Amino acid sequence: MRTSDLLQTVELGREPTDNESRPVRRPGALWRSLRLAQIRTLASLLSHIEKRPRGQALVRRVRQSGLSPLMNLMLGFRGSFASLAEAERVAHHFIPSAHEHPDEIGFGLALAESTRESDYPVLFQLAPVAADLRRVFDLGGSIGNLFYTYDRQLQFSPELEWTVCDLPRQRAAGLAYADNKGETRLRFTDRPDEGDGADLFIVSGALHYFEEPLYPLLSRYMKLPRLVVVNRSPFSRGAALYTVQDARSHLVACKLHGRREFLKGMEALGYRLKAAWPVYELQAWAPLYPENCDRHYWGFYFTLEPITP
Repeated sequence: MRTSDLLQTVELGREPTDNESRPVRRPGALWRSLRLAQIRTLASLLSHIEKRPRGQALVRRVRQSGLSPLMNLMLGFRGSFASLAEAERVAHHFIPSAHEHPDEIGFGLALAESTRESDYPVLFQLAPVAADLRRVFDLGGSIGNLFYTYDRQLQFSPELEWTVCDLPRQRAAGLAYADNKGETRLRFTDRPDEGDGADLFIVSGALHYFEEPLYPLLSRYMKLPRLVVVNRSPFSRGAALYTVQDARSHLVACKLHGRREFLKGMEALGYRLKAAWPVYELQAWAPLYPENCDRHYWGFYFTLEPITP
């Protein structure tokens, strides 16, 4: 019996016949399901507590009382980690799928046809300069969905080259989508150094998946991009935090970069912060460090200013 037939059988609410195969649960699958449910229940409980008066103070006291290792163990992949690699390792132990999951591709395809609330601040900032853009570098840009979203509103030049830097699976889907659209202004790469000298460097919904907080990467360029957009990115109010995003079907390790450190790093390169906006459609949260989490993402728009001696 095909998987699709089996799913239809379950959806219809009847038992498989003798000629139909029954789903076989792998050893340990039940235990893993129970463990996932326990982790999600505890994380949800902590979220509820932290939203109440003095809730964050209570969690801090528990963390500082010596119970932090036990709480971290109970939280599993929703705990806090010392590095992105550690967070990825723990997440993979529970659900061995991350950015390569088919849901990620489907999400990118859906976004290419829509404009989100947090896109409008970017459109507002880019509107005066859009006609002059010739090279755009889109770090972590999935299938190139931002290009389609922004081009619908800003009508980019036919001479524009929009380069998306992402994983091979996203690139393959992006090329197929562009071919279907007859779009020739998009190209794909896996080399972040190709952003050197771009008119616009944009990273939207992806900065938290990188260990570096952007400015070290930019500092290695021979010529800095003159405009930088960072959008849909979570930040920590204090020191950087490592946690895991739970997409239910897959788990993705992420890093909440320290916001102050990030802004200082960009300023040190000669960038001036022209605009900042909260992104309320998304939230990031480290259960054991609620005092450092904004519960929403951020967007920033920078312009490169001449450094005076």
